[in-house]
Amino acid sequence: MHDRMMALADCNNFFVSCERRADSSLDGVPVVVLSSNDGCVISRSNEAKMLGVRMGVPYFKVRDFLAANKVTVRSSSVSFYSEVSAEVMDCIKRHSDAVEVYSIDECFFNMAIASVSDPAAYCRSLRNAVWDSCRIPVSIGIAPTKTLCKLASEHAKKHAETGGVFWLDRSVYDDAGFMGRFLCRDIWGIGAARAKRLEDHGVLTAADFMRKDEMWVRSVFDSAALYTLWELKGRLMYPIISESSDPKSVRVSRSFGSPLVAYEDLLSPLRCFVSAAARQLRMSRQAARRMSIHIETSRFMRGGCYAASRDAVFPEPKFWDADFISAAEDILRDIYVPGYKYKKCGVVLSSLSDISCAAQMSLFEERAGSSLCERKRNAADAVDAINAECGRSVIKPAVLYDPDDAQRKWAPRSEHRRQDVLKSKENNLPVCGRRGPRFQNSASDFIR
Repeated sequence: MHDRMMALADCNNFFVSCERRADSSLDGVPVVVLSSNDGCVISRSNEAKMLGVRMGVPYFKVRDFLAANKVTVRSSSVSFYSEVSAEVMDCIKRHSDAVEVYSIDECFFNMAIASVSDPAAYCRSLRNAVWDSCRIPVSIGIAPTKTLCKLASEHAKKHAETGGVFWLDRSVYDDAGFMGRFLCRDIWGIGAARAKRLEDHGVLTAADFMRKDEMWVRSVFDSAALYTLWELKGRLMYPIISESSDPKSVRVSRSFGSPLVAYEDLLSPLRCFVSAAARQLRMSRQAARRMSIHIETSRFMRGGCYAASRDAVFPEPKFWDADFISAAEDILRDIYVPGYKYKKCGVVLSSLSDISCAAQMSLFEERAGSSLCERKRNAADAVDAINAECGRSVIKPAVLYDPDDAQRKWAPRSEHRRQDVLKSKENNLPVCGRRGPRFQNSASDFIR
């Protein structure tokens, strides 16, 4: 049972797979998905990988190459991808008693289930169930630790003979010949910088790393590297955490499709981002005592760039849109410098506290103030419930109702977005659906 303690389900080329689910004509043809503002390639189909398209390459550098090779290009639709991800995770949760959602396209789940006699066959049936219900291909790695699960899923993804499922049991991870196939930089928890340091010591592969003395690893690196070594040897250091924890902070930040110069133009996206952050805050039933606002120009701007940020600290925890928006306007007025072409702004809410039961007030807070806070919370709950029920922002702060012309000044570039997405509810403020948590806000979420 130890050798199949857990498994990792990893969606193959997830963003591309989501686009293919929405448009079956993309099956079998090379496809890439671009990041926010169509900046760089963040997902590639296997056909695009065979053409040599690299992950993270700026789009403007490969635009002509992609066109010449008839590669279909799609702008990202993170709201849609989050919904598909929630469907995939729901399907997997029906096949295991403990599931930890690790990212938008990955989750760990328990495989130490006594009633499952053949874990590989069980995971193949799970893989088929995900395809039948969600039309998303997944690769599954089975192993005693999370680090080995990551290697197993990568092996399953790259070797068709595995059928998309690979069981990395003790006889396999104890085989130096097999573990020698994986470079240190491909090991979960190593990272590029640490892999370079290992390379300087002659450690190139997972097998090399596993042969090193544990005390040497601890003294030369740190305890995290030692934990990774133990996990490679089958010793569980990171168990499955099926219960989601509250966020430590909430961040909403996006680049603009076109630079903004005027203070009034910069206010429009900032207000929108602040409102979106406040909504995410309330979804986790928390309030914030600190808000940070930042603005910046392009780092590649001739004549020098400009970036600035400032915090606002509230005497009482806040969760109401209007409170944050008012403070954000004051901060922007202080850090805004005329004449610059601003490319990005954002907000971070921190110093969070739980308000699911009651909010901690100051010692001298009057009952009238406490009553006002309770009324605000009830009003916010009602507004969020209505917006969630409608699937779009039918109720929002009045300052967010800007003319369409003002929206186009900062709307993100999405030249390759599907037409059905352009006409969908994604053109509203982001609303967290009831199917599951959002992993990220897309820039398109903030176009009204």
